[in-house]
Amino acid sequence: MQEKRNIRLLLSLVVSCVVLAVVLYISNRESFSALDKQMFQVADQTQINKVVIKPTTGAALELRFDGAKWQVNNSFQANPQMIKILFATILQTEPRREVALSLQDSISNHIKTTGREIQLFEGDQLVKQFWVGGNDAKTETYFQLPDGSPYIVQVPGYRLYIASLFELTANDWRNKLIFNFNWQNFRSLETRFPLQSNQDFSVSFTNQIFAINEVAVADTTKLSNYLESVFNLQADQFITTSGKYDSLLATTPVYSISVTDIANRVYQLEVFPQLKGEQLILGRVNAELPALFNPLQIDPIARKRSYFEY
Repeated sequence: MQEKRNIRLLLSLVVSCVVLAVVLYISNRESFSALDKQMFQVADQTQINKVVIKPTTGAALELRFDGAKWQVNNSFQANPQMIKILFATILQTEPRREVALSLQDSISNHIKTTGREIQLFEGDQLVKQFWVGGNDAKTETYFQLPDGSPYIVQVPGYRLYIASLFELTANDWRNKLIFNFNWQNFRSLETRFPLQSNQDFSVSFTNQIFAINEVAVADTTKLSNYLESVFNLQADQFITTSGKYDSLLATTPVYSISVTDIANRVYQLEVFPQLKGEQLILGRVNAELPALFNPLQIDPIARKRSYFEY
């Protein structure tokens, strides 16, 4: 009798465990389903024409589409690749889980004191607004809607510190092409070597032909390759605070290149000696913006007049 009773109790326990497991499974599934994977996205990214990234302190960063290209703070052209990365990140980022209730207040405060407020616009209409921040170790990123709780977010399949994208400076967003204009409007190019003036030269464009004015017969293949290198020259990075390069910037550059378009706008690059122990080469764009260049990028434009002579 006792044995039968024990069996019944055991069966009852098993049934209870099964029921509990089913309840937990359904609860977890419903909880998972309730997590809106698109809560930080917009209905149609192609309609977004302005993105504002506002830090807690300091000036906001504005990326605006003018109908033809993206601009940074209405001052210079944005790097098209960076714009693609921005929208791909917004499109693919999804909440992984809500921050634990006991940590929500502290994380929310942390986001709003160290993070960025993101605003997405269609025309003049604000269509999405959220906060972005990360932990001190830069291993987790949090997104938070204005009226919501913070979430740990992810790009599925990748281990990324997503917040780093929104922490970039204005110069990080700008197009890194140095001579960034329509080359159909090219008028002339001048290269000057301050310590070797006999190697200076200028390039003109007449009757659809590029020519070096100081060279009677120039190697057209070398000239074509040189101009292509100039046209495609990109900085490795722009420098917001010159710091250790201040003294070098005060010296005479090794050479400078100035390009003039048909509207008489001048685009200039000065190039300085490579510092001992440095892997990158210092330049200055339009007499005001320091930049660093990979030698593989900049060496092909360091050509002297004698290089083009037959």
